[in-house]
Amino acid sequence: MTTRGAIFTGGKGTHKREENDFYATPKDTVTCFFDSYKINPKTILEPAAGQGHISKVLEELFPNAEIESTDLIDRGYGLGGVNFLEKDYKDKKYDLVITNPPFKYAKEFVEKALSISNDKVIMLLKIQFLEGISRKEFLENSPLKYVYVFSNRQSTMRNGEPINPKTGKKWSSTFLLAWFVWEIGYEGEPKIRWLITK
Repeated sequence: MTTRGAIFTGGKGTHKREENDFYATPKDTVTCFFDSYKINPKTILEPAAGQGHISKVLEELFPNAEIESTDLIDRGYGLGGVNFLEKDYKDKKYDLVITNPPFKYAKEFVEKALSISNDKVIMLLKIQFLEGISRKEFLENSPLKYVYVFSNRQSTMRNGEPINPKTGKKWSSTFLLAWFVWEIGYEGEPKIRWLITK
């Protein structure tokens, strides 16, 4: 196994895992999805907003929506110091909860999002989210309606930086990303769709 391949496949790579799993989402990854999936939410929560990479696109796409952007870490955008998994939202509900969550807490993020959404939950996740016995049971009993799989690899931005300072190029990735879409009340089988960014 090469060092490059070891970064994301369990070996010892050249980069340590980014603290707090901050791998920001490129704009094209968001716009490509919403070119295919049409909605018009009035209230939106982005609970792992980072530097606002997803939220800024949402502001452009849904200028009349009320968008709340929070993050555990204060990265200069939205409201920092908010632990999504521990926060009590009381009776507040959102039309849409959307984020690129830290993968090690992905299932917990989805579960929490489903508890505070009155319509849709959308998460950018590794396709490996489909693996695992506990996730199988969860997914089969959840209103998962679509999995929008990227046919080309998406270069998430380590620590929010679009360029790898060691190479001067975009970050490379060996894992496959997909937008998972849950629609409250949906009871059918999940459907697969494919996306390609330009």
